[in-house]
Amino acid sequence: MHGKNGLFLREKKLPRIHFLNDSFLDQDQLINLSSNVRIDISQSQVSRIISYAFKKCETIERLDLSLNNLTEIFSKSFYGMNMLKFLDISSNQIFRLESDVFQDIPLLTNLDLGNNFIKNLDDNLFEYSKELLSINLNLNQIEWLNKPIFRNLRKLKIITLSNNRLRSLEPIFDNLESLESLSVALNQIEIVQNDTFKSLKNIEKINIQNNKISEINSKTFRGAYNLKILSLSRNKINRLYKNFSKENANLTDLELSLNNLSFIEPDFFQGLVKLKVLNIIQCNIKSIEFSSLVNLQFLSIRANELSSFSQNLSSLTELYLNNNPLVNLSYPLITSVNSSLELIDISSCDLKYIDFDILRNLSKLKELKMNGNSIILRNDTFNGFPNLKKVDLDPNDAKRFQILFPNINFN
Repeated sequence: MHGKNGLFLREKKLPRIHFLNDSFLDQDQLINLSSNVRIDISQSQVSRIISYAFKKCETIERLDLSLNNLTEIFSKSFYGMNMLKFLDISSNQIFRLESDVFQDIPLLTNLDLGNNFIKNLDDNLFEYSKELLSINLNLNQIEWLNKPIFRNLRKLKIITLSNNRLRSLEPIFDNLESLESLSVALNQIEIVQNDTFKSLKNIEKINIQNNKISEINSKTFRGAYNLKILSLSRNKINRLYKNFSKENANLTDLELSLNNLSFIEPDFFQGLVKLKVLNIIQCNIKSIEFSSLVNLQFLSIRANELSSFSQNLSSLTELYLNNNPLVNLSYPLITSVNSSLELIDISSCDLKYIDFDILRNLSKLKELKMNGNSIILRNDTFNGFPNLKKVDLDPNDAKRFQILFPNINFN
């Protein structure tokens, strides 16, 4: 009996893929679905793949089975797809993968298993996947990974394990000499064992935000010498060891926001001379020293407990100090002679007084955010700012100054 889409209702043991409405596609129909070297059966209510269903799809390089109703992927499901490189089976209901399910697709480079119900992975799952470059396991229920799981993936560049249930990070990445990016954000990680990253000589980006880590020591990232971007925000970190920078001298971007850091040792940043972006938002910090960060361009330390800020940061272009109890601004924010500052945010800082000559000395300043302060502004306040283009003020002041300084945009 023919259905609307030319599908046939037949016996389910034959090599086909089945749908929730009991229809199916057989081997010939599957190859006829191909467009160029791609088959797209996403969002189609696929419920089951019978072994050898794709046997005739020898030239297919991309297969999209995302957003379906698959629960298990069996051995020989992709038999015959010798040229397959991209496989997307994300957003299904998969809870089980047979250990040799990827054996027949040895050229696979990109695998997306995200948004499923996977709790564990067989140690031999990637035994035959030596060409893999990227694995996405985001939004699953994985609680642990055994050390052999990635042993043959020497070409792997990206692993995404965010939104799972991992409780610790251990040295399971030993053979991943090509890995460049690792995300384990939004897990339940409390401990990162020393030497976890010791073999990751080419790792450039690690994201461990939104976990339960309380301590980062000088050996936590030992071996990851090429690390450039590190995100540790939204943890429970209350201590950072001062020798941290010795093992992470190539960092360019560091995210430490929303931790329990009330104090950072004065020489903690010593050695991070390549750092360009630093976020330390809402950490209860009362004092901090940045003078060693000679190449820093972006700094956000908003929503802390700073009562003053004056640093020698000649390369800094954006500075966010908002929501700190500064009260009086009568000292240079940047002490270097040739400041690069283009944006300053001092909004909601309880400011009662600002020495505007200090701000006028910042000759490259283009944008100034200063709304939410109890300060009376004179009509000539914004005279002498050669490059100022935008100012954020409270509504009444914004209207007044827009008339007085039509070349500046007041919000």
